[in-house]
Amino acid sequence: MIAITGANGQLGRLVIQSLQGLAPATRIIAAVRSPEKAQDLKSATVEIREADYDRPETLTKAFAGVDKLLLISGSDLSGVRLAQHKAAIDAAKSAGVKLIAYTSILHTDKSALILTEEIGRAHV
Repeated sequence: MIAITGANGQLGRLVIQSLQGLAPATRIIAAVRSPEKAQDLKSATVEIREADYDRPETLTKAFAGVDKLLLISGSDLSGVRLAQHKAAIDAAKSAGVKLIAYTSILHTDKSALILTEEIGRAHV
């Protein structure tokens, strides 16, 4: 089973759509902060689970039974992203997730994007 965090976002939705085309029988968990906003993603192979980076108890439940996780980087600019991502990784470890893939930004040391400041600190 594969879980995609941030599945309500543009990237998350594109990933789920692509997975359904490439491996139509794969069970996918759409891990979202607001399940009510993700009901259009629900299908025979896509299950919606609440997963809020700020509420670790939801992450543990969301990742139960998951083998692979795509951790789509949060977009919170208030300086809490590192703690949010750590909570997601800790929950994934607790759930026995075998593979975690993380979206980030290339060349954080040279990028002018505001998100790179916090990401850069995380990689130091």
